[in-house]
Amino acid sequence: MEEKKKSDRFSIIKKIILTVFVFIICKILYMTTIKHEHYNELAENKTYKKLLIDAPRGEIRDRYGRLLAGNKNLFTVKISGDDIKKTDSNGKSMANDIALKTIKLLEKNNEEYVDEFPIVIKNGKYSYTFDKEIREYKEQNNIPKDLNAKESFYYLVDKLIAEGTLSKEDKRLEAGKLQSKLNENGYYPPILVSKWMFTEEKNKVDWLKSYKIENTNINAKQAFKEVRNSKLYEIDKNLSDQDARKILVVRDLIKSQGYSQYNPVTIAQDINEKTIAQIEENAIELVGVSVVIEPVRDYPNKSLASHVLGYVGKIPSNQEKSYLEKGYMKDDKVGLSGVEKSYEKVLKGTDGHKMVKVDAFGKITQEISVKEPKSGDTVYLSLDKDLQEVAEESLKQAVTVARTGGVFKSKFGNKTVSQTSANAKSGAVIAIDLNTGDVLASASYPDFDPNKFVTGISSEDYKKLQSENENDMLAARPLSNLVTQGAFQPGSTFKLITAMAALDNGLSPNYAINDPGVIRLGNRNFADYTWHKTKSNHGYTNLYKAIQESCNVYFYTIATGKNWTGKPDPGAKIGASDVLEYAKLFGLDESTGLDKEIQESEGKVPNPGDKLKNTKITLKSALTKKMKNYFTDITKDKDPVEYEKRIDEIVSWMDEEKTPGRVEAMNRIAKLKVKEDKVEEVADLAVFSYFNFAKWSTADTFNLSIGQGENAYTPAQMARAIAAIANGGNLVELSVVDKSVSTDYSDVDIDDNKKQKIKFNNDDNLKEIIKGMKLVSTKGTGKGVFANFPESVAVKTGTAEKSGKIPTVEEYQYLLKHMSSYGVDSKEAEKLAESMKKAREKELSKERKAEIKAKLEKKDLKEDERKSLESELKEGVKVKLENSDKVNAAYLRKAIHELNPDITDEKIDSYKSDYGSFGWGVAFAPADNPEIAVVSVIPQGKSSAYPLLVMREILGSYFGLLDKDKSVESTDKSSKNIDKNKLSEEGNINFTSQMKK
Repeated sequence: MEEKKKSDRFSIIKKIILTVFVFIICKILYMTTIKHEHYNELAENKTYKKLLIDAPRGEIRDRYGRLLAGNKNLFTVKISGDDIKKTDSNGKSMANDIALKTIKLLEKNNEEYVDEFPIVIKNGKYSYTFDKEIREYKEQNNIPKDLNAKESFYYLVDKLIAEGTLSKEDKRLEAGKLQSKLNENGYYPPILVSKWMFTEEKNKVDWLKSYKIENTNINAKQAFKEVRNSKLYEIDKNLSDQDARKILVVRDLIKSQGYSQYNPVTIAQDINEKTIAQIEENAIELVGVSVVIEPVRDYPNKSLASHVLGYVGKIPSNQEKSYLEKGYMKDDKVGLSGVEKSYEKVLKGTDGHKMVKVDAFGKITQEISVKEPKSGDTVYLSLDKDLQEVAEESLKQAVTVARTGGVFKSKFGNKTVSQTSANAKSGAVIAIDLNTGDVLASASYPDFDPNKFVTGISSEDYKKLQSENENDMLAARPLSNLVTQGAFQPGSTFKLITAMAALDNGLSPNYAINDPGVIRLGNRNFADYTWHKTKSNHGYTNLYKAIQESCNVYFYTIATGKNWTGKPDPGAKIGASDVLEYAKLFGLDESTGLDKEIQESEGKVPNPGDKLKNTKITLKSALTKKMKNYFTDITKDKDPVEYEKRIDEIVSWMDEEKTPGRVEAMNRIAKLKVKEDKVEEVADLAVFSYFNFAKWSTADTFNLSIGQGENAYTPAQMARAIAAIANGGNLVELSVVDKSVSTDYSDVDIDDNKKQKIKFNNDDNLKEIIKGMKLVSTKGTGKGVFANFPESVAVKTGTAEKSGKIPTVEEYQYLLKHMSSYGVDSKEAEKLAESMKKAREKELSKERKAEIKAKLEKKDLKEDERKSLESELKEGVKVKLENSDKVNAAYLRKAIHELNPDITDEKIDSYKSDYGSFGWGVAFAPADNPEIAVVSVIPQGKSSAYPLLVMREILGSYFGLLDKDKSVESTDKSSKNIDKNKLSEEGNINFTSQMKK
């Protein structure tokens, strides 16, 4: 009986345990299935969240600590991807409702918000922003609309070759290497050369595939429909496409963060108080939407030093991958030019974060821990803000007065200008500490406001920064820094280099000539400016007077080692090679050092070998086009190999020590089986247009000696050379950066500039040059500006002639307008031009096809390239020349020549304006104990007076001669020390004042 009772008790206990166990299982199933979302949300509500805190970007200040680039704090709307996905009491996701309400609230208050959803709906039409970005890139760079990625790439390359940025040899580089070459010169075409796709084309494909849309040719409307109706978002079908798009703006932005979706995304910046209040009031409805204070880049002085500072902006799409690999977030702002770019690693701070607990509405209920962000280092420039302001103001005034006339206003005395140059629209000036290489001021006009780029520049604003005439390489370009990128003929300022080459090789500064005013070489006159103007001369002239009055004939004499009047030759027997060598010693064939800090495209010293090489290339091109049907036994199409062989033989005659004359050339050409009626034509072309000018001549040396011809240097290069004259022969590295300092002052990185002693035969020869430069400011061409200047100044002026005519904005229309004066029927010319263009396209297609087949035969061809070439061959090779003004005008010009063989290009271009001469000025002061060197140039300014005015204002400011309050009067100019306890008031930010009212 007792055992039975025990058995019953065990049975009951088992049943109880089993019942409890079944209950637990059921509860688990209930919680993990039926109520999964509810309990999951509860769990999430109790988890910690890690929120990023953006670090302020490091400041950029002038040499005395005055703010040039800082940060302003803006109220920013953030949306948390995790929080807006929470469900309501019915288990429905709140994401779409929150997204729509947020965008409508922002729109109601006229707030700008981030809209990166790549399908736009306008007037009932749907379009991709990817396509728009490609169109705008082409428009901004004047690339014809119908060109594909590869054609656009090489169109840009051809343009840069024409501008002298790239060489013809560069174009033969493999595409990847050529792209690197473009990058080195500051050009970043958004093109993937490995696939020959625009970056935006690739982005479009990737975006569509992210929504599992495999048809990459789908139109924008259909793509929008598929994204809208996807299960990913479950957007209410009753909503209009406009409202659905507002939802997608937010949700696609969150989705684009990939694995970082837990980080809140920025949807709007710089919002006003009303918007802040409404977001706070609607916190329950706007779960996951918050307002935070974020630092944003700010340039308080607007355009001041814009070319040196550069600007920040969104990460370029073609560089996004590399930035993300470095730890950047997709919506981070990075330096894109100038110091902002070169010092990106230093200026970028380290983001912080805080661990928080949030409630069901996504609001923070508890702050667990905080890791404060660390702002970037402060970069101190060598620039003097006051001097920079004077440089920019005076340069702008000088360019304006040069173009329109009027009065140049100055505390040294106003100067009325009567002679004007309508094409003077740009200019540059640089001032340096000639002993250290520190750049004290650097201004290029026109300039730009870098604030426009901070949150993304509009297409309208970007267009305003483009050239008015893309056909004209000298047209004003606000984004170009002429100080380091404008390589111009230096004119008479180069005579100082010629003088040193002669002095250092034995010339006595007292060697004199009786200046005849002109030297005649063949049928060409090489004369002094005064001879051109009044048929007069400089009379008895030694080196000092030659520098003072800028006597061309004197420098022709010393550069060739020959007195062309028949009197005693100079004591120094030098030639072009010596002048070129000294130009290199003065650093005119290399970077100034600024390439490491701001974009630089330095000029190069002429190379006699390059002249021959380039002449051979142009002759071969001319003969190849001209002689395709000139032989009696072959044509270019029937036997291209033999055809090229014969053309190469004609070109090779240029390498002979004495090139053949007309008769000899005709005899040789006849032996090559050229048609009898074409022999004379080919010989005249080769001899008189190419052979006679292929090699370096006395005329080239004449031009070299006075800074004409192939000479071309930037103002920065000239400043470095002038500094070497002033400081006793030390070639200093230029720099705009003084130092960088960490936030806590624990790390100070001082930028020390390199200095190299030039190995002259006798440094004292520089003193003879300085004597001549001092005479320029007191008796010569600089007297009108510097005669009464309180400090002694050593000066040299120059005006460089620019050959050629200014291209018109629309070359094709120009040709049509003047067609009757060319003796040609316009309709006939247009028809022939079109026919010639089509023939050329057919020819290029054939050549391209042969090129592809030849490449495919190579065993070491990369697989990606092989597939690309095979695909191109399979699709059918059809090369299309761009339908651009430049190309169409070129073929119309060819048609004009074909229809009227006697007309010349000079006649065709005779209705265009001539380029104006370039006004140059170089100086340093005090003349006897130099501290500062200044160089200025005004392209097409026609007179050196304008640069001199700019230079005088800068020197006046430097020496404290201008009545202008300075906040740093007592500061030692060379100080590299930092007062850690004295912070600039400009650095203190009042957060409340940053609100919009």
